[in-house]
Amino acid sequence: MNQKIIFNSLWMLSEKVVSILGLIFVTSYIAKYVGPTIYGQISFAMSIFLLIQTIAQLGSAVIIFKRISKNHNSGVALINSTVYLRATGYIICAFPVIMFFILKGPLDSIWFLVAACIACFFSSVDVYSIYYDATLKSKINTAFNVIGVLVSLMLRWGIAELKMAPIYLTIPIIFTSLIPYLLRSFAYRQNIRQAPYSKRNGAKYRKYLMMAGSTFVLSDISVAIYTRLPLLFLAAVESKANVGIYSVSVNLASAWSFIAISFISSNLPSIFSEKDFNRSISITARLNLLVVGICTPIIIAIFFLGAWFITHFYGASYQAAYIPLLILSISTMVSALGIVSARFIAKFSGYSFLSRKMFLVLISSMLLNYALIKEYSITGAAMATLLTELLSLTLYNYFFKNGAVFKLHYKTLTYPLSRALKFFFR
Repeated sequence: MNQKIIFNSLWMLSEKVVSILGLIFVTSYIAKYVGPTIYGQISFAMSIFLLIQTIAQLGSAVIIFKRISKNHNSGVALINSTVYLRATGYIICAFPVIMFFILKGPLDSIWFLVAACIACFFSSVDVYSIYYDATLKSKINTAFNVIGVLVSLMLRWGIAELKMAPIYLTIPIIFTSLIPYLLRSFAYRQNIRQAPYSKRNGAKYRKYLMMAGSTFVLSDISVAIYTRLPLLFLAAVESKANVGIYSVSVNLASAWSFIAISFISSNLPSIFSEKDFNRSISITARLNLLVVGICTPIIIAIFFLGAWFITHFYGASYQAAYIPLLILSISTMVSALGIVSARFIAKFSGYSFLSRKMFLVLISSMLLNYALIKEYSITGAAMATLLTELLSLTLYNYFFKNGAVFKLHYKTLTYPLSRALKFFFR
């Protein structure tokens, strides 16, 4: 791993450290203050519009990342043609959802839905973050994201400390994505040389995105749905309080995933640019081992400290989150390995395969969530998530390109042994 990749990963990590501290000292304070029911309403609202955000992105993130890695100028042109497309798609999808909840939904949660809608809109149109990650300039993303997170956390803490009405939490919800978007957009337009706008070229790139992303977006949507199915099922068949408790498990289990994802993101350009098949498998296998090495100690720490952490920071109302947290922590590692495999498939333009596979994953997730939540409540939701991630990582991937992902996983399992043998018998 070269020095530039390491520094880029560390910049990405530093941003998430701030978010983790916020989760420990502020988000937990907010959850304890408002209680599981209101916390569940906020989590439900964000789940709905994060799904719409995924639809509006049109599967373009990986396409843009891959294009910039290979051709900088073409990637910039693609970015500039994406914003309008994303904004239009988001508004078209979000408007009927907002109207439905205004007319039919519970009025006590409508303001959280509106805030989530606005926040996810700015995240949807923020294509500039992809550019800085793809060009290994994550320190720019980090600086702007940290500003947004700090402002949001201070506002959240102030609202809880002053015992203000929970409705005021809508302000920091919006600021979390609004502030980084405005700063990133300004910096991008000031520092990136852009070719004069051409309607013809803009239309060409938008057409390309819709065609290339049409298969990939189905995969992204399937992922967005199946990862949020537990919350949606819990909201439908149980209480918002259980949604809130499960959300704590999800947040804590995924809070540390940024560590692995930072290294994954920083290694993607080297995987995408490698032309030799066997070398690309070796590079990706080493990345898999790095992910396992990062995740395993954290899972062990959660096993010993998770129950104490939940009781101390969130309160007795959230104690039931511990067992789901353990299960979801393992799921987080499996999910990170799944990201590596998915990007490996994307390298070989396996977008249509991913689309078909993720639809199958979605169906599996629906069946598992229905059966397990009905029987085991929030623990069942966590079990369904883990089983879905395992199927997605292994069995469903092995049908791609004559077992290319199976070869990758085999290489991952045998790589340490082969290195050891080379060391002792060289």
